This record gives sequence, structure tokens and C-alpha cells, in this order.
Amino acid sequence: MKIAINLASKPYQNLRPYYTAACIAAVSLLILALVLAGEERQERYETSSLTRQINRLEKELEDLSGEQQQLEEWLKKPEVREIRDRSAFLNSLILRKSISWTQMFLDVEKILPPKAQVTSIRPGLSRSQQPELNLSVTAAEMGTLVELLKNLESSPQFGSPVVDSQRMATEKGAEGHIILVMSTPYRPGVSAPAPVQEAEPSKEQNPAALTTASVAQQKGNR
Repeated sequence: MKIAINLASKPYQNLRPYYTAACIAAVSLLILALVLAGEERQERYETSSLTRQINRLEKELEDLSGEQQQLEEWLKKPEVREIRDRSAFLNSLILRKSISWTQMFLDVEKILPPKAQVTSIRPGLSRSQQPELNLSVTAAEMGTLVELLKNLESSPQFGSPVVDSQRMATEKGAEGHIILVMSTPYRPGVSAPAPVQEAEPSKEQNPAALTTASVAQQKGNR
């Protein structure tokens, strides 16, 4: 059977480029859809993993809070509180017996600026059971107290101070003065390293000195 084709009414068109472009677009859309699906799956997995971690951490935090509450309740018991108070009292007595008050005042005097005055001093123990001093210092200017803080930081017997409070003096005769209450670590018996002194050259190393000494000795013999 023959099919009559009238090229005048139905001209021939090359549709291959359009089909190729359509195939490329379809493949591109398919790849993009796969990438988006993979990213969504990865994000969903990460979200699920983070949710599990958060739940686990919240459970651990809840357990720790329960243990802390039990420990606080145990520490509030009268017998435990009595033991803690007695231990702190005995440790403070041992510290006061072991510290030389004379040496302590000498150490404080070394770092105390001329215009500062210590109104109270009390040795004690820090939370880490290390010796510390609780000081109350007064001065007319803030610069003097800043100098004292710097001296404490650089001193081998002391350490970085912690300022507890700062107020203006209201006592008679001390109006306008600044009172600084602080605590600082105290290391009794620690001294600054001695400066290194250069050794004097011996006579064997100094021929000129040997010659001069020989000449002086000969003149003395004559």
C-alpha cells in the first residue's frame, strides 16, 4: 500500500534535537530528584541521630540531677554536717599552728604598697583545701589597691587574688578611703629565686692581676 505524502502541505521537520533536549532535561530532573531524595534521607538520619543523642543526654542529666539531690540530702544530715564542721575546724587549727605569723606578716609587708593598710588578715583553707589568706585592705586611692593586686599576682608566696567586695569606708577618720576584701593563695616557705651572681675571675684566669700581685709582693719583701 502506498501512502501519499504531500510535502507542500506537511513539510518535513527534523524533531531529533527537540527529542534529545527533552531526554537530557528528563535525565537531569531525574538526577536532581535523586540528589534531593538522598539529601533528605541524610538529613532525616542526622536528625534522628541527634534526637537520640539529645534523649540520651537528657536521661544522663536527669540521673545526675537525681544523684546530686541524693548527695545534697545526705550532706544535710546532722551527723554528716557535724563531721564536716569538725573537719574544717581541725584543718584550720592545723593550718594556724603550721603557719608562722611572723613570717606571714613579713611576706605581706613585702608586697604591701606604702599607702595601703591591712585592717584584717585571717588564714584559712580554700575549696581545694589549700592555704589562703583573707585580707581586708584600705587605701585612699584605687591605684594603690591595683598595685597591691599586681604585687600579689607576681609574688611567689601568693597568687592570683579574688576580690570578694569593694566599698567606701564610713568609719570616723577614714572617710573617702576604699576598702577591698579579697582572698589570695598563700604558699609559706616559698621564696623568690636568688639572682645569679657572676663568678669573679681567678688569678689563673687574669694574668694582669697575677702580675700586679707578684710585683706588690716583691716590693713588700724588699
